[in-house]
Amino acid sequence: MSLPNLPPLGYSSNLHAAETVADLERVLAEFTAVARTRLGWERIGLDLRLGSAAIREMTRDATALVRLRRALDQAGASAHSLNAFPLRPFQAAVVKADAYRPDWTESERTDDTIAIIPVALALSDEAFLTVSTVPGSYRPFGAAKNDHALIAANLGHFAAHAAKAKRTSGRTVMLCLEPEPWCTLETSHDSAAFWRGPLASAGVAAAANVLDGDERAARIAIAEHLGLCFDTCHFSLAFEDQRAAVDRLVAAGVPIGKCQFSAAPEVLRPHSDTAGVAALRALAEPRFMHQTAASSATGSLSKVEDLDQLDLCLGRLPNATAVRSHFHIPVDREPQTSGLSSTVADSRLGLAACLAVGCTHVSVETYTWSILAAHERDALAGTVRELEALDRTLG
Repeated sequence: MSLPNLPPLGYSSNLHAAETVADLERVLAEFTAVARTRLGWERIGLDLRLGSAAIREMTRDATALVRLRRALDQAGASAHSLNAFPLRPFQAAVVKADAYRPDWTESERTDDTIAIIPVALALSDEAFLTVSTVPGSYRPFGAAKNDHALIAANLGHFAAHAAKAKRTSGRTVMLCLEPEPWCTLETSHDSAAFWRGPLASAGVAAAANVLDGDERAARIAIAEHLGLCFDTCHFSLAFEDQRAAVDRLVAAGVPIGKCQFSAAPEVLRPHSDTAGVAALRALAEPRFMHQTAASSATGSLSKVEDLDQLDLCLGRLPNATAVRSHFHIPVDREPQTSGLSSTVADSRLGLAACLAVGCTHVSVETYTWSILAAHERDALAGTVRELEALDRTLG
């Protein structure tokens, strides 16, 4: 479906193990098209995840790009938003911190993301397109990998190339940094400071170098082609007031280009809920990062890098009132495990705030169906339920 002024609602295809164009053609025919039919929608949005392998395949071979566009059209799918956050295989047996590699200090990340600009323009006819990406780097990689000036400069290069593409296409491709736990940009405070500081200086300077030294054109390029992907699960993990976070971002001049409607598992009063803590601990698994955070009534936080450190997290904060983990869970219902709650109510506030400031690209993102669902048919049914829930939320 599509609300007035909104492209079709969608789901993120990073739940699929799909690294090549052939993989994506199969997904579109066997999953996306079936989901659209079950929903009874004329069009379905697809937050289409493209890794380096697919990007390079379509850059080398124009027929691969034509094939993917044809498959999208045949499935009734709109790829107005792309996901280029994980460039390496995202449904491998072990992903963990590889999701953040290469990062924005590396030419590989910059080059592959610039290469996605013509791909995005070919896969959709929309005037405004978005691409989500890693928010700099991952803090445990060290200071050199979280060099704000270098990250901003490489983002400036992207913005300049997107601006050049707009001169000929008349269309905008906005790269949206997606704040995530333990990353260079994790909170609205981090993001606002980055926009006001490194991006306004090193980012503009780098863009100007590509745009024949035109600083004014560089500033316009940054403003039009760099924004933020607001993942409601991630902002819940930072224990931020999501409406206040959106206001803070807008005040700093950060455009919110896309919103991923997702939720995290939560245990309230964890020191008195042993069953809930045990249920949360049981979600630990070897594929994805599950950064975990606890909060007290006064706002003190205890954070650990993965869910297997849950006891350490809680031990550091004996007065914790809630603990949450980075494990995307379905947004259509509360967890079925006793003791676990969902942050979905918080997520609805974030979604509403994003829509209120003009964000039009909205999708559900539960890439953990590969863990939660025993069979692909269960992931399909779950994705349909989530999209129905999103539809009702926006109703």
